[in-house]
Amino acid sequence: MKTLTVSIMFLLLAPAFAFAQTPPSCVTVNGTEICAQNPPAETPPAVDPPSVAAAYQFMRQGIFDCNLNGAYAMSVGAMSATGGVYVPVADATVELNTGILVYKECVLREVINREKEAAMAGITRIANNGIQTGRNGNKQYVVNQGRELVAYAREPEFVRFLQDGTLQNLNPAFEGPVGRAVALNFQAVNYAPASILTCPYQGDLNGILTNPTQSFSWKGLGALANPACNPLGAYYLARDLADNRIAECEQYLRNQWEWGNGYYDLNTDPRNPCRGDTVTPAITVQQSFQNIIDSPVRMLESANDIGQMINALYAGMTAQIISDNRGLSGLTQSVGGRPSYIDQVVSEASAGLRNAAVNVALQNLSAARQVESAYWQTVNAMGTALTTAIRQLRSAENQCWDLIISNANGPHVCATELASDKTCTATAGACTTDSDGNQTCPTGAQLRVATSTAFSQRIIDSQIAPLASSTLNKINVSQNALRLIDQLIAGVTGTSLDSQRLALQQLDSLIAQKLLHIKPDLDGPNGVIKQLDSIQSAVLGSDGLVINTIKAWADSMTIPPGWCNVNNPAVIEAWKKCWDKDNPDKSRCPIP
Repeated sequence: MKTLTVSIMFLLLAPAFAFAQTPPSCVTVNGTEICAQNPPAETPPAVDPPSVAAAYQFMRQGIFDCNLNGAYAMSVGAMSATGGVYVPVADATVELNTGILVYKECVLREVINREKEAAMAGITRIANNGIQTGRNGNKQYVVNQGRELVAYAREPEFVRFLQDGTLQNLNPAFEGPVGRAVALNFQAVNYAPASILTCPYQGDLNGILTNPTQSFSWKGLGALANPACNPLGAYYLARDLADNRIAECEQYLRNQWEWGNGYYDLNTDPRNPCRGDTVTPAITVQQSFQNIIDSPVRMLESANDIGQMINALYAGMTAQIISDNRGLSGLTQSVGGRPSYIDQVVSEASAGLRNAAVNVALQNLSAARQVESAYWQTVNAMGTALTTAIRQLRSAENQCWDLIISNANGPHVCATELASDKTCTATAGACTTDSDGNQTCPTGAQLRVATSTAFSQRIIDSQIAPLASSTLNKINVSQNALRLIDQLIAGVTGTSLDSQRLALQQLDSLIAQKLLHIKPDLDGPNGVIKQLDSIQSAVLGSDGLVINTIKAWADSMTIPPGWCNVNNPAVIEAWKKCWDKDNPDKSRCPIP
């Protein structure tokens, strides 16, 4: 009988139990590879982070942190003492701090403000969606007190009363009718109060009242005096039990609303909060959300700088809530196919943050390109100086060979022109005349001349090659950096959001890892401008490597280094013995 009773109750009350449900490119610089993370998967607007930094993890010491790298990259403020280290008002510490502070206040502050605005706009959207759908898709605040008392107190508690076995204590003779009567009374009171006056009997009620036919005994009549033993009394008892439980649940729900200023708590059983457990008190829900929607007003009130002004949509969000006839729920409702108000707030805040970040990136990139361009020109000049030195050494070596072989103005090796096979007749002593007037001219040996580049190459390998190798590496690195900077500028200024984010992350990584040159790399104490001056002086100067080497070759009286000193007879004789075609003496060959 109990099963039948409960089934009937559910059939009777089925329309009242309809609840809303909860909608469920890599680059290489200086041997270091910089790659962007894969773009994040698309997420529903309700949880899409509005921040540029949310899609990519920016690095400390990058362009979005208050640090020396970013300040150097931007070339803002002073980075060294301008009036002398010991001048109290312009010492190195003060100037260095000034540069970082200028970068922080004049460059990063705008990004910080926009990031704060975007983050709060995103939090507001998430919080508002939670408030609108936090209870199984229903609003977290009271919308209609009467309906909700029925839906969340009376109905669930009455169904529980019917299901928990309480009615099994009735006499089996009328358990079913009493249960149906209690259910009908509940339905009538809560959904059709006037129907309680309607008699369901369709026959001749007057005849029954005037000619009753009844079988009873005195013992049965006495039993009927106990309310639990007659249907009417049992009905009233059962109804009172149900009403007491319902009243208790209603009071619990009213208390929650009162404590939360019209908001529900977060409950383990949102359909029957009287039987669930509170996981977040209602007052916490209400005050937290109130704090969030008051945020734009506080931010607007505290703005005292042009960069602290928030966007108009976000600033007017509270006014929108109280002026729009749709109220709080209007924030998430689309009108005429346009995005909802809260989506517009988040979109504009995100665009503001992205524009601020792009502005910082472009300033960094512009400064970086100027520095990198000057750096590239300087290291190319270093390469040109080293190339000039190499050419001058090799040219001097060729001139030495010409002097050694056939010097028209002084001692030399060959008395005849060089043949096609590089042979010639060596010079011999001067002709002599005997007493009879006969002249005798000695004949020199046959020589096979074998020139080389060994003398200049030794100097090049030992003195110039290390500088040339490091200079070539600097040229390649700088050339790659310039190409990368141009790519980043194109990415940052492009229309693709993914390309923008990728470019921002790459720039941030490059600066954080010091892979883009900064001003001290150019004009600092150890910068390439100083290195260029040093190379030009040490290699090409009047007392530099090239001049000193040529002097040593041509003027020294020892072999080596004076292999080219044709005024030294020992040099001429050494080359003759070295190049003797028929009897070469390799031990006499001058070597570097």
